[in-house]
Amino acid sequence: MRISKLELMDFRCFQHYELMLADRFTLLIGDNGSGKTAILDALAISMGSILFEVFEITDIKVNDSPRMASSDMRYEELIMGQAVLKEISNSAFIRIWGFFVGEQFYWINGRGKGKDEFYCFSKDDLNGLDQRSSSYEINRKYVEVIRSVIEKTAAPNIVFPIIAYYGTGRLWQQLDDEKTRHKGPGSRFDGYQNCLNPASDQKSFFSWFKTQELASLQKQERRHALEAVREAIVSMIPDAKRAWWDMDWDELRIETVVQGKNQTIPFHLLSDGYRNMIGMVADIAYRMATLNPQLQANVIKQTEGIVLIDEIDLHLHPKWQRQVVGRLLDTFPKVQFVASSHSPFIIQSLYHREDVLLWDLETNQAVAVDSKSIEDIAENQQGVELPQQSQRFLDMEKAAEAYYTALKQLPSASEGEKQRLRQRLDDLLLPYSDDPAFQAFLKMERQAADGNARQ
Repeated sequence: MRISKLELMDFRCFQHYELMLADRFTLLIGDNGSGKTAILDALAISMGSILFEVFEITDIKVNDSPRMASSDMRYEELIMGQAVLKEISNSAFIRIWGFFVGEQFYWINGRGKGKDEFYCFSKDDLNGLDQRSSSYEINRKYVEVIRSVIEKTAAPNIVFPIIAYYGTGRLWQQLDDEKTRHKGPGSRFDGYQNCLNPASDQKSFFSWFKTQELASLQKQERRHALEAVREAIVSMIPDAKRAWWDMDWDELRIETVVQGKNQTIPFHLLSDGYRNMIGMVADIAYRMATLNPQLQANVIKQTEGIVLIDEIDLHLHPKWQRQVVGRLLDTFPKVQFVASSHSPFIIQSLYHREDVLLWDLETNQAVAVDSKSIEDIAENQQGVELPQQSQRFLDMEKAAEAYYTALKQLPSASEGEKQRLRQRLDDLLLPYSDDPAFQAFLKMERQAADGNARQ
């Protein structure tokens, strides 16, 4: 499953907004209140209604409802005399374009005042549907197409897409575990349960993981899906060695390197950053294994879909922030991610990647991902005035000053002194060999001075 385009009309803070999404990773940036979470919620609402219609899963919930709420309709505050008025839009729409089980589709969600159904005056080619068609008629057209593809391909062999949403409360908001104490045989569609609830469903994963570990021990066999999930967890965590369910402690444990030493740490004692990332990655992997058990060891690499992450940098150390996007894309190679962030380290980590889109909601345009310092990103892309320069920048300034001082001495120096000065210039440049612009600028000055010295 892929979503290529999103359009919002009178949805929350947006009067009319369009956004093209990257196939692999789209990062939304912007000030608080610019609409990052609104875009993620809109995508979640659309995907929730697709699951509801296509698979008839009735307990998928997005903010307690798979449908758009009246509170999602854009409104304006008007002051007339001493009265403050709230004028609500007549209708609100979410439209997406994309691909599902190999078929191109167009989907619309909306709400009118006091009702869920409305009419769509779309300019898109709806293949014979009247321009004044209701959202129900439009969506049913694609429901029938998708269902027919699933039936023709044979449902047992269909690779169902992972669909998941991780909100900012994912670490602290845990879903009720009343139904997850025992994870016996169930439906593949269990992989969609609560998948669009921004709260965390870690207990479902723990139940599944523990059950798989016990089954592996009892039957004395390698459980391919379990090993794939285990590998996904380890691949995402820096310095992690292995992950397993400890039967003595009845808890997930992680072996990792801490301050140069191998340590085994129970899940509940891990830092917030570790628990947040492990919980999210494990949930994605577990859902993939539940949806597509027929893929066995290849389930993580072969399952496609869409994952939404609000504030992807949540609780992560800056060093880890520089790695998280790359690790997600490498661990889940067929998944489309849409995430938001306030972190310049996340933005900086996108440099050199061709499969990402950086979208600024304040300027309403894509931002080129260049090789920029944290200070440049904070000032030029995030609007932080006069950010403190780094010690590296100050060291570069001092090196440049020393460089120019040596250059001035070059023309009048003796041959032996010139050789010493040239070595001094090389030594000054060496620590900044990773900065081509700095190197090129000073070398041009050097060539001019060195040429004068040889005349």
